[in-house]
Amino acid sequence: MQTIAHMKSKLNKMKCELNKNIELTEDGDNIPSDIYLIEDEHQLQVELNESNRYANFIFSSRLAMYEFGKAIMHEAIFGEGGFQEFYPMEVEASKPEVINGVRMSLDSARIFINYPIES
Repeated sequence: MQTIAHMKSKLNKMKCELNKNIELTEDGDNIPSDIYLIEDEHQLQVELNESNRYANFIFSSRLAMYEFGKAIMHEAIFGEGGFQEFYPMEVEASKPEVINGVRMSLDSARIFINYPIES
C-alpha cells in the first residue's frame, strides 16, 4: 500500500488533466478522484447575496468544479432519496473535509438539492 506522501509526490509530477470521458459507477468508488482527495486547495465556496437573490459558486480550480459536477451527475443517475446536501466541515483544525464528494471552504454556505424521487 502506498503512503499519502508517496501518492502526492507521484501526482504532483503528473499534470492534472480532466478526463472528458466520465465513467460513473453505482457505488461511486471513483468520486472524488485521488488527486482531489490529497490536494486540499481544490475547494468550492458558495456566497449568498440575499438582496439580489443569487448564489455565487466560486471554485478554486477547474478540478474542484469537475468533481462537483461528477457528484451532481452521480446523484442524478443513481440517487434515490430526492435530496442531496453539500456542506463545509473540518475534523482537523482548518482542514476542510470532503463531504458527498465535494470539499467546501469553511466559510461557505451550504447547498441543498431537492429532486423528484421518480423520473
